[in-house]
Amino acid sequence: MRKLMLVVCCLACSVAAAQTSSERLMYVGTLDKKLLIIDEGKEEVVGEISLGGIPRTTALSADKKKLYIFSTQMLLETVDLQSRKVVSSFSLNDPRTHLRIQANAPDIVNGGNNGGRFSGIAVDPNGRYLYTTMRNVVKAIDEYRIDPPQFVAIDLQEKRIAKAWPFPKDMNQGFGFNATYKVSADGKRLYVFQENILIFDLDTFKQIDTIELAQPPFPGASPYRLAASDDPYDAPDSVTSVFTSVDSIVHKGTLGLAKIDLTTRKVDYFPIGPLLGMNGFLLSPDRKRGYSVMPKIGAGANRETEWWVWDIENHKVIKKKDFDTRPTFRFAVSSDGKKLYLYGAGSTLEVWDAETLEARKLIYLNKDTTTNLVTLPQPVKSAGQ
Repeated sequence: MRKLMLVVCCLACSVAAAQTSSERLMYVGTLDKKLLIIDEGKEEVVGEISLGGIPRTTALSADKKKLYIFSTQMLLETVDLQSRKVVSSFSLNDPRTHLRIQANAPDIVNGGNNGGRFSGIAVDPNGRYLYTTMRNVVKAIDEYRIDPPQFVAIDLQEKRIAKAWPFPKDMNQGFGFNATYKVSADGKRLYVFQENILIFDLDTFKQIDTIELAQPPFPGASPYRLAASDDPYDAPDSVTSVFTSVDSIVHKGTLGLAKIDLTTRKVDYFPIGPLLGMNGFLLSPDRKRGYSVMPKIGAGANRETEWWVWDIENHKVIKKKDFDTRPTFRFAVSSDGKKLYLYGAGSTLEVWDAETLEARKLIYLNKDTTTNLVTLPQPVKSAGQ
């Protein structure tokens, strides 16, 4: 009887551990048409999902239960993360027309890519549409023709482009390379982050308002510039953003953190420090720490780089540490904020301790990664748990 109780207890502990571990999964696409599932706790690949094409661009659904994946050949696949299955797949191309997403990845920190996280896709909170900018490449009899960009609404239920709007004449090339956007919580408005924040009605694609961004409190400076991101920890109608500002006299740049409430239009600006070259700036889930990779000297594989840790509340850098970098890379923060992940330009994923900034494990993925690493927010536990 005692042995039986021990076996039952061990099985219960194993099940509980597996459930705890399964709450912390992350996902990345690879060159062999796979979406890898990585367990954050075990620090290993625990599964894979076969895709119809090579994944290139991803976007997380508003309810954090699905992942939308665009392949290199414009196949749009929807993966249900709980069942680990592709639940929808359709092509946006036809034999004569080839669509291309005009990505709006932010380059707001002097060469940084914000961790490579933003995809250039705006997700409808209601789960019906994806919004993005696309160009048609048309194959004629004796030539290829590239049409002007259009803003499109992709209907995920009817599996087609439901609407396509031409841009206004003063935006004939689209919103611009550095523009980013977010859909309001009710799915009716599009917020476009440029020099100011432009508000569009998503039924008509007509601009209905503008949120003017503030001027820094020193003469001659350019207005603060914000960028939306796909940060899963932001509330539906708020954006936490890195901002930049540069004065017109000596071109001194300032980097900071801003939070905007899109409902009240209140923006809080918190200057952090000088605008230096950095490859990405990401926040921990509790918003107490920021992380960036700072190039120092050299180029390519010979360059020297540092991890920088930022104290967000006190607006200062609290730790720096040299490390050997890759020629190109991305990085991400774990769902509990205790780890940093370095990946890209290869088939491995490095795990770093966010407190000590020491590398602690190298995970072999066996195929080159082709998308950003998607980490999910940890579920909120009740007081009795």
